[in-house]
Amino acid sequence: MFVRLYADNYRCLSNFTLQFESLSVLLGPNGSGKSTVLALVADLRDFILGRGKSLDLFPPETLTRWDKRIEQTFELGLRLEHGEYTYRLRIRHEAPERGLNKVVEEKLTLDGQPLFASDHEHIQLYNDFHSKGPQLLPDWHVSGISRVNVRQDNTKLTAFRKALEDTLILALNPALVSAVSSEKQPVTIPKPDCSDFASWLRQISASDVMAAREAERSLASGGLPGFFAFQVTPSGDAQRLECVFRTSTSTLKLRLDELSSGQIALVILETALAVASNRCGVLFLDEPGNFLGLGEVKPLLTRLQDAALEGRLQVILTAHHPVAVDFLAAGYGSWLDREPSGPTRVQPIQVDETVQDEKGEVRVSDLIARGWLSGLGVTHEESSPEADTDRSAEIPVEPRQ
Repeated sequence: MFVRLYADNYRCLSNFTLQFESLSVLLGPNGSGKSTVLALVADLRDFILGRGKSLDLFPPETLTRWDKRIEQTFELGLRLEHGEYTYRLRIRHEAPERGLNKVVEEKLTLDGQPLFASDHEHIQLYNDFHSKGPQLLPDWHVSGISRVNVRQDNTKLTAFRKALEDTLILALNPALVSAVSSEKQPVTIPKPDCSDFASWLRQISASDVMAAREAERSLASGGLPGFFAFQVTPSGDAQRLECVFRTSTSTLKLRLDELSSGQIALVILETALAVASNRCGVLFLDEPGNFLGLGEVKPLLTRLQDAALEGRLQVILTAHHPVAVDFLAAGYGSWLDREPSGPTRVQPIQVDETVQDEKGEVRVSDLIARGWLSGLGVTHEESSPEADTDRSAEIPVEPRQ
């Protein structure tokens, strides 16, 4: 599971550290950096796996606007079967006006012992016992870890890569989702917007049959009334994804893009949950409740919470939806905030699921809407001149049963 993210000089993240748990919920106003965190994790994953170059994933536009330094520093901490991994990456933008940068440091350690190290001159490989192996010449724009071949003596490094391959990072946009699968190469990791979902599901149906069947069962049992199964139909040189609906008297086949935005989002979320659970992977979700109905949000959140707390997967999500905020904020929330031209800062939310005011019960979403919630508790402006000058109260967390 992911345990830590560090970023310096990346958009609004300056000397920024975020700790992760098995279930983490990122809250805060628009523009506070929640989606930036998920986008950065996606870019780091893609860089390490060789799915993109530094020139494309970390262009000069990602440098912090008010920071004149030309280096970006990133760290990822993962806790896996072998121990705690720390990945470190430094990128120098030597000619940002021309979009040029290069990797000046890339390093991977396991419990403080080296598994991989590179600078702008050479790559040093290590085996599972942390002994030095051969040296390679670096590519300044490509992760050296992505270039390491699988061998019997580097299983610990390849386990780190495998954990990233099993990490899904989704920021759904149902309007971009196509029912047509035309990619020639297998899609093993979907794009964050899931515009290539049909191609990804086609790959899942072939390589992870149990997950595909579990997604169908979940949809049929309540998410999509009448849903029966997915079906792939040839369409010229491509293939078309259809959803089959059945009643006692008829069968109806609809292209994926003929469903409503909410139905498409539900199909993708159920599939992602099934895949991540089956692989004991990690699921990052940016505003999963955006397209769902009120009656659909809490059941999905309950299943995500149960799966995370039972150790079947790790769930990290951002949330504005009041149902998500009220359900998860008190026990698992972190509050992100920033000044309009300042860096993002994060603090754990310390507030009961519900608090009381003079008019009755107020939920966490109400506190946010009224501007009373800060990372350290609830700030409530008092009308009495004798009120404490601090004018704030810290509300302790009540653990979930």
